[in-house]
Amino acid sequence: MKRDTSSKYEILSLFEKGQSERLLKLDRILLTALTLLYALIALLNLGTLSFPTTVYRGEVGDGLTLDFGQVVTFDTVWFNGNVAQGTLRLEGDDGTEETYTEDQGDMFKWHEVDMSLTTRYLRVTVEDREAAFNEIAFFSEGELLPVTVLEVFGDNQSTLNLVDEQDTVPEAPSYFNGMIFDEIYHGRTAYENIHNMSVYEWTHPPLGKLIIALGILIFGMKPFGWRIMGALFGVAMVPLMYVFAKRILKRTDFAFVTAGLWAFDCMHFTQTRIATIDVYGVFFILLMFFFMYEYVRRDYFTAPRREKLKYLALSGVAFGLGCSSKWIGCYAGAGLAVVLFYHLLCALFEAYKGHDEGAKGKRAYFWKELWITALWCCLWFLLVPGAIYFASYFPYYRYEASLRESYGLGDMWRTLLKNQKDMYSYHSKLTATHMCQSTWYQWPFTFKSVWFYVSGDGERISNIASTGNPAVWWISAVGAVCLFLEWVLGKVKKNPVHPILFVGVAANYGPWVLVTRCVFLYHFFATVPFLLLSTVYLLFLAERENRKIHWLKWAWLALAVIYFILLYPAISGLPTGYGYAGFLENVLPASILYYGWV
Repeated sequence: MKRDTSSKYEILSLFEKGQSERLLKLDRILLTALTLLYALIALLNLGTLSFPTTVYRGEVGDGLTLDFGQVVTFDTVWFNGNVAQGTLRLEGDDGTEETYTEDQGDMFKWHEVDMSLTTRYLRVTVEDREAAFNEIAFFSEGELLPVTVLEVFGDNQSTLNLVDEQDTVPEAPSYFNGMIFDEIYHGRTAYENIHNMSVYEWTHPPLGKLIIALGILIFGMKPFGWRIMGALFGVAMVPLMYVFAKRILKRTDFAFVTAGLWAFDCMHFTQTRIATIDVYGVFFILLMFFFMYEYVRRDYFTAPRREKLKYLALSGVAFGLGCSSKWIGCYAGAGLAVVLFYHLLCALFEAYKGHDEGAKGKRAYFWKELWITALWCCLWFLLVPGAIYFASYFPYYRYEASLRESYGLGDMWRTLLKNQKDMYSYHSKLTATHMCQSTWYQWPFTFKSVWFYVSGDGERISNIASTGNPAVWWISAVGAVCLFLEWVLGKVKKNPVHPILFVGVAANYGPWVLVTRCVFLYHFFATVPFLLLSTVYLLFLAERENRKIHWLKWAWLALAVIYFILLYPAISGLPTGYGYAGFLENVLPASILYYGWV
């Protein structure tokens, strides 16, 4: 086709001249800039580093006397709980008393409780079970009261930790300084893994929580610490999507648009800024399909064997890491098997096309490679993932071993099997319902968000809702279907990326059609990258046919960025006025975000 050299297509021609599957200088510049920009947005207001970390643990009868320095009347007490469910009794000088029992949902955050006592000295005693607190703070008409420890009952010196970090008390409890949503399960379990405690959340494999624990080990048991690893994995997805698109399309502009659309997807932003495990499952699913694509796009008969087997091995490792993070990795792994079998089947047909000496040599080569590939896959898709999965349960083995005098390999195996049975039983028999639940056919069009957090004071409202960017999800859902229909009708040229894209969608989306338990919009998270890649690929094909629409991809990216900016207050916790929140909830086509709060 003759190139149009007019100024109208100058930018387009620049991108076309640089066609390459490798990252060129312009790619590195754009990719670095986009990744840094997204990292800045993702890490902004992620969580505080000012959070109490010294823990008071007491048994029944343990306690202390606090001194306020003068007679005061406090009307509010903030409790920052740790892993326990004990009851505290707070007794004033005149014998007036209040009690507080720790709740599972109020751990590792500031829980504001109305309590009114007038006293100078306050006797705090553990009344029931074991109590554990990171800090307690007392307020009078919104002012933090200074307090010191006067006396400790018993030999429990950790009692001093109850009011030793008053400088960490924030102006107000919020998502920024405490756990929200399922962080009370996954973030807490990461803490328990570190401290060799019985884990509270066992309904998913351990690896995601171990990765969360790494952030806690580096930054402490603080909101920033339990969220940072998820945010960094979210940042890492941006270059991964860029490279994936560049390999497929060999165009810098389309690679940048793909990564940009992913960077400004609302669920990608929100779901990776919370200490839950979905981000790790989705990251490793993307990685395993990327490496599988690197394998299938190489010619079965001419590509170097070592190169092909390398990418199969990397895909297998990513598969093992994905399954060890969340069972959605198993669905994706079944998809990998379909892609691999399809690739081998195509090679088989190619080998049996002719009957000359060359064809006979091809057939002999095919069967030799097939056996090598099969044995290689047994190693890297069965044994290695199995070893990764087994090893990820180390915290379980360590805890069980601490309770027994003898704990061997057989006991480890039994511990592992028991948890698999328990997990399957939990998910298969779950009958609970939830206000945020939705059905699989509603997901592509962001019908109902998953509500993480809300707080309002009558003037401003802070909200975090996990939802898709309509400019990304709605268009991608339609585009992926159109590409599939074009492929079925034979209107697109055969390409090894087609099984990657279509199976990527089917393997990550299809199983949820059969699930009858309560499900949520974030279960669609792993499907979105493949819908996005499919639609960008369709747009790439359309632009090759009609160069006049080269602006369309930039318009799509611009629309996604605008939508992200508009929705930012509803997905980030940024306080905003109720009027604007009402616009997002009732006017802007998006999702249910505030659930009646505006």
